[in-house]
Amino acid sequence: MKILIVGAGIAGSGAAHMLAHDGHDVRVVDAVDAPYSGGYLLQFDRTAVQMMHQIGAQDVVDELSAPSSKVTVLRGEKVLTTLQLDGYRLARRGDLVGAISRYAAETVPMHFGRKLTGIEHTLDSVTAHFADGSSENFDLIIGADGLNSTVRKLTLEVDRSYMYENGRQNVWVDVPGRIDGTEKAAILLSGGLAAQVFPYPDRDEMLVLTSFNLGPGRHDSSELLPRAAQLLAGAGPTLAPFVEHVRNASPDDVRVTRFAQVRAPRWHARNVVLLGDAAHCIDPLSGAGAHGGLVGAAILTQELRRSPHDISGAATRYRARLRPFVRSAQLLTAGLLERATARGIGQRLAADRSLLGAALSVRRADVPRRTYTSRPRPQG
Repeated sequence: MKILIVGAGIAGSGAAHMLAHDGHDVRVVDAVDAPYSGGYLLQFDRTAVQMMHQIGAQDVVDELSAPSSKVTVLRGEKVLTTLQLDGYRLARRGDLVGAISRYAAETVPMHFGRKLTGIEHTLDSVTAHFADGSSENFDLIIGADGLNSTVRKLTLEVDRSYMYENGRQNVWVDVPGRIDGTEKAAILLSGGLAAQVFPYPDRDEMLVLTSFNLGPGRHDSSELLPRAAQLLAGAGPTLAPFVEHVRNASPDDVRVTRFAQVRAPRWHARNVVLLGDAAHCIDPLSGAGAHGGLVGAAILTQELRRSPHDISGAATRYRARLRPFVRSAQLLTAGLLERATARGIGQRLAADRSLLGAALSVRRADVPRRTYTSRPRPQG
């Protein structure tokens, strides 16, 4: 099968590697000019680490990540609980994504700087149109191009949006130092705000990620940073060294994002299938994006192996198998954030409904037990 994957992120690169090892003619395009680098923190849970082992990329993860930190949850200076995330790993997102794409490029052609602009279905194939005026026919196009997926907008989101937003905004700031010079991390809760303070694995630096419940409208960093600093100051002397760094952070060193999830009722349209964040973004706060993207890639590969001449059937089964995990993870992530930052009884009740929905739908996605470390099968 001739397959185009749009997006050289974790899900796209993982799927490319798996599908190529099943004998498919696979190529990957990405609109960015070069593999990703730098970036903020990314968490790999145990399942994501296992999936990287199955494709033979365990060394890539080990080199660029470190074991996840012990997390203390605080309300003010009061310790609510501690969390030990055994088997989880933290990495700088762009560096790890770039390394995984380079690993996949050993098996699959990667074309950076090539932007998809159109998709056209034919009787038994699908045509991809690119910004340079070229076009090419494929048996299958996989959209693994993230939260703001071009593939999703061209095929499933015409005149509508499948984005879920709850009014929460996130401010990302990198600050020098460590909590008491250790690998410890913290989650802070107070007065409609929540913050995560985690160490980077590659330098003496922390990410301070603060979530605000400010309702509709956009807010700039000059308005948000003093409140983030106040939350840190209220947590006591342990986090005091970071307060002024957050308060005085340069706007060029701050990123402001909205909490967003993709809650699409369908993940495919004829010979086009969505994968990873393009299909079901859980939000970076969840730490479950790599899990969903890599397990989804493995399930889709397995289902295409079962019925290579029935893409629609394979895509339908792939969604049915992965959706219970995605639905539970989305409701849990949204519910926890909304409860932690709730203002008023109405918001607290809405958050509780999400948490109840997560509990009722919780189910681990079955992980296909297959390795992709041997030489790819011949194409054809």
